[in-house]
Amino acid sequence: MSVSVTLEASASHRLVLSHYAPGEECRPHRHGRAQISLLLAGGYVEDSEEGRARADGPGISRKPGGFEHQNRFGEAGALILSLNLDAAPTPDRYFVARGPEGLSGRALRRMADDGAAIAALAGSEPAGLPPAASPQSLWLTEAHDRLLAESGLTIGALARTFGLHPVRFARLFREAFAQSPTAARQNRRAARAIDRLIRSGTPLAGIAADEGFSDQAHLSRVISHVTGWSPARLRRLFAAG
Repeated sequence: MSVSVTLEASASHRLVLSHYAPGEECRPHRHGRAQISLLLAGGYVEDSEEGRARADGPGISRKPGGFEHQNRFGEAGALILSLNLDAAPTPDRYFVARGPEGLSGRALRRMADDGAAIAALAGSEPAGLPPAASPQSLWLTEAHDRLLAESGLTIGALARTFGLHPVRFARLFREAFAQSPTAARQNRRAARAIDRLIRSGTPLAGIAADEGFSDQAHLSRVISHVTGWSPARLRRLFAAG
């Protein structure tokens, strides 16, 4: 079940941080407000009249108000920061993309009261971002799923199972998923840690050890970079909400 906390609210917008549990499904639904969302960690599959979009963090999506869609969240859940807009400018069409460089949860929070910045996000597709709904060959989808499911499998060994040199494999993977194989694994690890931060009382040191971080300080650096909040602050946000 999803949990959400409202970070800001005004006459023009509402900024909401939501966490979706691993494997959670949301049946077809609509949002009354136009929405710009950042997938900070984790992943999901989204189905709509536009087709199927598969997103793995980080990513960005835009939806006009009333756009019908349904979601299935990945094995590590998903942390999403959504800017719900009541006033123009608002997105006029649906769009999903992976890996917006330079756009973070912290940056979106700063943009919330900046009309020009919101107009830029709402009105045009980010240049150079591959759409998440782009068709990928079956072998790339298989490679992506195995990369995340088989933590003991090296990237080189995975590349060789598809008859590819690791460098070429990494290039094709990046072209398809807008992130390197290593970054994809790091995102999954961060998402698992975030799920436990929010949904359990496990001490941070225990989460760090269980999820493969070198120590608690390493966990803190990664989570702060991915989300814009320290692990302790992120846990407190949802506890208070």
